[in-house]
Amino acid sequence: MRKIISSIIIILFVVVVWQGFVFYSHINDPIRQSESEALRFLKENIDIDQIIVSDYYHGTESFHVFQIADQDGEEFIVWVPHSLDKYVVRQKNEGISIDEVKQFIERELNPKQLISIKLGMENSIPLYEIIYKDQQERLSYYFISFKTGTYLKHYHLGM
Repeated sequence: MRKIISSIIIILFVVVVWQGFVFYSHINDPIRQSESEALRFLKENIDIDQIIVSDYYHGTESFHVFQIADQDGEEFIVWVPHSLDKYVVRQKNEGISIDEVKQFIERELNPKQLISIKLGMENSIPLYEIIYKDQQERLSYYFISFKTGTYLKHYHLGM
């Protein structure tokens, strides 16, 4: 009887883990498909030698953000909106680096926990979205300009 109960528990555990994986994969399918479409659009319009990083930003408008390199090794950041009707390209060195953003965070924001740093775009302005937990345990969003690192906006969720 003990072996039967143990076997049932193991089988149930395996089924739950398997279904969790299937569910997670199914949820991410639209984002992966959208990324593929954005990449196809980008390759039709820009000569790309290498894709270094790909990310997804969801603000007032959704963007796929690609860090790419051309054949000369020069790096660019490309923002492609979900609508696939245009794109914005900036040389990587036109803006502040991720290391400069991290220095800014430590110096100015003093987070309890840094959650993420993403490139995005709002109102045609390339930006960094910084998500962190502040000292009061609030989930905080802070936005700075990609080009200069100047403050754009922020808000907190929680108490």
